[in-house]
Amino acid sequence: MVSTATIISMFVPILFSFALFITMIITAKKKMGIEVKPLILGAVGFIVFSQVLEKVLHVIVINMFPNYADHPVWFGLYGGFAAGIFEEMGRFILFVWLLKKFRDYKSGISFGIGWGGIEAILLTLMIVVPNIIFAFMLNAGVLDSTIGKDLPAETLKTLKDGLLNNGVSFYLLACVERFAAVFMQLAFSLLVLLGVKKKKFSYVVYAIIIHAAVDFPLVFVQTGHFKNLWAVETYVAILGLLGIYFMKKIRKQFDDDSQVTIDHSASVK
Repeated sequence: MVSTATIISMFVPILFSFALFITMIITAKKKMGIEVKPLILGAVGFIVFSQVLEKVLHVIVINMFPNYADHPVWFGLYGGFAAGIFEEMGRFILFVWLLKKFRDYKSGISFGIGWGGIEAILLTLMIVVPNIIFAFMLNAGVLDSTIGKDLPAETLKTLKDGLLNNGVSFYLLACVERFAAVFMQLAFSLLVLLGVKKKKFSYVVYAIIIHAAVDFPLVFVQTGHFKNLWAVETYVAILGLLGIYFMKKIRKQFDDDSQVTIDHSASVK
């Protein structure tokens, strides 16, 4: 039986993700006056480039290499660079083609909130909602007679073990992961935007490489080769803190460029 406390805790990351997205929008709107267009395009961009185009590639690759979990290093390199290329090139394309008038710091923040916020909501829903449904089915004694008959015995056992062994802390820690991930997405958005603003595509390449490096260790978790939940969440939390630090450091470059523009306009007059 999945405990009532565990089932209740499953709803926490869902509520947290929605609250995080809404709170970040309201806060950024009040403090920076962010505009809606970069926010919407950030959200749409994540769905199109990460959840549609990238997923199509994953389906093709996994069908070609069904034993990918046995080779975590190679799959980690593939997964990391696939995520980096699709997401960072997606940002680059949107900033260059559809956000030509939105090249300042607050536009990068707005775009990053849209991208990271919708990621937090969608990924949480896709991971947690099935677990909630399966938990109720398991407690009702109908899991085996419904989906269980269509699954390999090993897969069904893994599913049950996850439902029974992932306690309250597992779902509460998901909030930490989503919170940190949003700030990483903000940092990547600002780095790519700065590259567009300065006409330096090398910044986009840096974002792809960093993104791949960030995702690479997580593949060992996804393939079951590493199972220390606390170590994983600590790693993610550190990345979130680095994202916040980077956001503060990079702001000066946007502000300096704005000051140069103002000074040049004044001298022309």
